[in-house]
Amino acid sequence: MAVLSWGSATIAGSCLLPAPPWMPTDPDDVRAYADLLRRDAETYFADVEQYFRCLDQQRREVFEQAREVSADYVHMLESLQAKE
Repeated sequence: MAVLSWGSATIAGSCLLPAPPWMPTDPDDVRAYADLLRRDAETYFADVEQYFRCLDQQRREVFEQAREVSADYVHMLESLQAKE
């Protein structure tokens, strides 16, 4: 069981949550850094999309893993019943 727990932790920890960009509230700063702020926001939204795709992929992988473990567990229980 230790191996399964370690494997699950590996799968669950590989998506990196994007950091939100800094957005100034001072109108002068907004004007002065408008191009940089636009690029940072666009990069953030692209990173968010990539993060969601990563989570979706992890969900599929963990779902498949859980299905396989469930089948193995049923097989183990059936083996125990056959020996009784």
